[in-house]
Amino acid sequence: MAETERSGLLAPSPVPNGALEDKDAADGNTDGAKRQEKKTFSSGVGLVLSCLGSVVGTGNIWRYPRIVALHAGGGGALVFLIVWCCFLWIWSIPLILMEYATGRYFRLGTVESANKLAGPAFRFLGAWMVVVSNAIGCYYSVLLGYCLYYFVYHLFNSLPDNLSESFETWNHMHHNDWPVLCHFVSVLVAAISVSRGVSSIEPMNTIVVPTLLLIILFSFYWGLFLPFAHIGIEHFFTPNWSSFGESKMWLDAITQNAWDTGAAQGAFLTYSIYMTRKNGVVRIGTLTPLCNNFVSLLCGMLVFSCVFSVLTQDGYSSDRVLEIIQDNGPANTGLTFIWMPLLYSNINGGRFLCALFFLCLTLAGISSLVSILEIAVHALNDFGIRRVPATVLVGTLNFTIGLASALDINVLVNQDSVWGYALLINGLFLVFAFYRFGGEKLRTEAVNKFGIGDWKLPRLWVFMIYILTPLQGAAILIWYIVSEITDNEEEKWYKFSRASLIMVLTQWAVAVLIIIGLNWWMKPLEYYPNNPDSKFSCILRLLIRFDASRPEGYHVPHHTATPYATDDETEGTMEYYQLTRSDPATSDVGKTPSEDEEVEL
Repeated sequence: MAETERSGLLAPSPVPNGALEDKDAADGNTDGAKRQEKKTFSSGVGLVLSCLGSVVGTGNIWRYPRIVALHAGGGGALVFLIVWCCFLWIWSIPLILMEYATGRYFRLGTVESANKLAGPAFRFLGAWMVVVSNAIGCYYSVLLGYCLYYFVYHLFNSLPDNLSESFETWNHMHHNDWPVLCHFVSVLVAAISVSRGVSSIEPMNTIVVPTLLLIILFSFYWGLFLPFAHIGIEHFFTPNWSSFGESKMWLDAITQNAWDTGAAQGAFLTYSIYMTRKNGVVRIGTLTPLCNNFVSLLCGMLVFSCVFSVLTQDGYSSDRVLEIIQDNGPANTGLTFIWMPLLYSNINGGRFLCALFFLCLTLAGISSLVSILEIAVHALNDFGIRRVPATVLVGTLNFTIGLASALDINVLVNQDSVWGYALLINGLFLVFAFYRFGGEKLRTEAVNKFGIGDWKLPRLWVFMIYILTPLQGAAILIWYIVSEITDNEEEKWYKFSRASLIMVLTQWAVAVLIIIGLNWWMKPLEYYPNNPDSKFSCILRLLIRFDASRPEGYHVPHHTATPYATDDETEGTMEYYQLTRSDPATSDVGKTPSEDEEVEL
C-alpha cells in the first residue's frame, strides 16, 4: 500500500469487526466475541425515542423559553418564532440528514467520518465537532444538576406560594455547594450509561422520553386554563416587525434551532452508527426535529402563560411582566426553575407533579448528555481506545471543565454564548466536508441506494446543502460580527466580558489552533506492541490494553483510507468503503439492497 503524506490525529484500528470475534471463538471465549460485535438498536421505536431523547430536555424547557423571552420585547415574539421555524427547514433538517447518512454509511465517529468525507488533512473538522459538543456538555451537566436539585428539594419541601419564595429557593441552591455535587452526579450517571453502550441508552430513553412528553402535555393543558394565561399566549404570538433588522435575533434563532434539534453537534452522526439499512434515516431525520421543535413550542407557551398568569394576578402590567420575564435569575437562567414550581403550586397534588417533572427533565437531560459524551467516546474508539477508559477520560474532562460553570453562573452564561454560537461553525464545517466528498454521491450511494424502505432523498437537499446552508450560515455570522463591532454601544466588542465578541472569537481561535496543530503535527499512530519508542506509546499504554485480544503483530500503518484494507487496487473507491466498513460475513452494511428484502423502520 502506498505511503501517503503526514495527516491528522491518530489512525483508527485496522482490525475488522470479525477478526477479534474469530480469535475469541477459537479460544472458546464467546463473551469476548460478543463484546466485539457491533450492536444496533433493537427496535425502530427505541431508535426514534433515543434520537428524541438526545435532543429533548433542558434545551426545550430551560433554554428555548429564555431565548424567546430575550427577543419578545417591543410587542411580542412572533418574528423570532417565524425565523426559528424557517431555520428548521433550511438549516437544521438538511444538516441532520447529512449526519444520519454519514454515520450509518461509514459507521465511524465524527473525526474519522470527516476523514472519509474530506480527506485525512481535514480530520480537524470532526475534531472541532467533538470539542464544541463536549464544551456544551460541560455546562449542560451543571444544568442537569439544577434539575436534580429541584427534584430532591421538592420531594421534601413545599412549593413556593409567591414569586419571592421561588427566588429564595433558586438563590439558596447557588449559595451552597449543591451545584458542584449535582454536577458530579449528573456526569457520573451519564458516564455509566455511556460505558455500557447502546444496550443501556435505548431502554432508558424508551421509558423516560414518553413520560416527560406526557408531563409536558399535561402541564401545557393545565397552563392554558390559568387566569390571564391568554395574555401570555397573545404576547407569544404578537409580532414585533422591527426585530427583523436585529442580527442578534437571527443568530439566536439559528443557533437555538441547532441547539434544540442537535443539528451539526455530531450526536446523530454517532447514534446512526448503531442503525441498520432498514432504519429510515430520511424519515427519522425529518420527523424527529419536527417533533422536537413542537415540544419546544409547547414549553415556550407554557412558561409565558404561567408567568403572565401569576404576575397579572399580582397587579403587574403587561410591560412590567415582560421586563420580569426577560430577567429571571442571573442572565435569565432561572426562568424555568422559578416559574414551573409556581405553576404546579396551583394544582392539586402539585408538589408530586413538580418533583416528577424535574425528575423526568433530569433523566431526559441525562439522555442528552449521554449522546454528547458518546460523540467523544466513539471518536476515541475509532483510534483503538476501549470504551471504558475512553468514558473515564471524557467524563473526567467534562466534570473538571464544568466546575467553573458550577461555581460561577456567569461562566455558565459565557460558555452558553460561546459554544452555542459555535454550532454555526459546526454546520459550515459539515458543508465543507459535503463539498469535498460530493453531494450527489452521498445522496445516491449513502441514502437512496443504501437504505431499505426509506423515503427517497430529493436533489433539492443537495441544492440546499450546496447553496442555501453555507450562504445563510456565513451571512449571519458576518452580520453578527459586523453588528457587534459597529452597533453594540453597551458592551464594547474588544473588551473581555461575559458574552462580548472578543471573548467568543478568542475561545474559538484557541480551540481551532489546538485542533489544527494536532491535525498537522501528529503523524498517524505507528506502533508495535513491543516497541517502547513508538510515538505516544507511553500515553496510549494507559488507555489501550496490549494483550492477547490484539492480533499477533498488530500494527497501524501510515494512513489508510479504511481500517479494514485488504485490497490495494480498490483503495479510495466507493466499493472499497462498502467492502470494508464492517465484516461482510456478519453484516448487511455495504450490500446493495435487493427488491425482496423486508422493509421496516
